[in-house]
Amino acid sequence: MTLNENINEREDALCVTNTAGRIVGANRRFCKMFGFEPSEVRWHYLRDLYRHADELSRALKKAPEYSDVLQTRMRNRSGRSFRCVLTRWGAKSQEGIPILMHSIQRTQIA
Repeated sequence: MTLNENINEREDALCVTNTAGRIVGANRRFCKMFGFEPSEVRWHYLRDLYRHADELSRALKKAPEYSDVLQTRMRNRSGRSFRCVLTRWGAKSQEGIPILMHSIQRTQIA
């Protein structure tokens, strides 16, 4: 099973980025949440989907081996923002390249 098959089986919105924050893959739920077609999501920057981009910049300064959870606001392609919890963890691609996995769940955080 490939990485793309694995992420499409997930129930949550999930995207994969390289260590620079560029999206290299996403599942259908992620595309729907952010208003992308699956064919156009690749190579967008995840930071462009944050309502406050400085939150992602702070998170990306950590080494990709670490996992973390952020309560934040993100925005979809049309600019509408929503509260969410983003869980991030480091992994490696099949080629051994470091990647970051991001799981996004909408929430009603305070």
